[in-house]
Amino acid sequence: MCAALYFAALASLAFVNAPGSNGRLWVWTTLAFIPVGAFLVCMFGRRRWWAALAFSIVAAAWLEAAQTVWMPVGYADVADIVLASIGAGVGVSSAAGIAVWRERSRRTHISPRAQAVGNLASNRRASASNSAAPLNLDR
Repeated sequence: MCAALYFAALASLAFVNAPGSNGRLWVWTTLAFIPVGAFLVCMFGRRRWWAALAFSIVAAAWLEAAQTVWMPVGYADVADIVLASIGAGVGVSSAAGIAVWRERSRRTHISPRAQAVGNLASNRRASASNSAAPLNLDR
């Protein structure tokens, strides 16, 4: 729900005419796409970080294309796509880095009981798969 509201706000703010910005909106463009990249990594998973980055770049390009159609001449800029892609890249890399860090910390902090249960289950599998048919020595 929060993600849907954020994307709706991002799309609506992309069409607000900002008079007198004098080039200061590059910070907004970069910062606005950091959560987009992080959300898409959470949605796709950290192994598909490249898809999250690609969708973020496509979203930035789509917003600029829509601004070209519906906003006054000169409002859309290719530099905004680059800045949004940088922001999305920061979001993707931070979300993927946090996911890797959490996974590693979970692996190193396994309780002894859970580790013993896991070892018992793997020993059962190993003994079941290594058992051979008994030899018939009655001949």
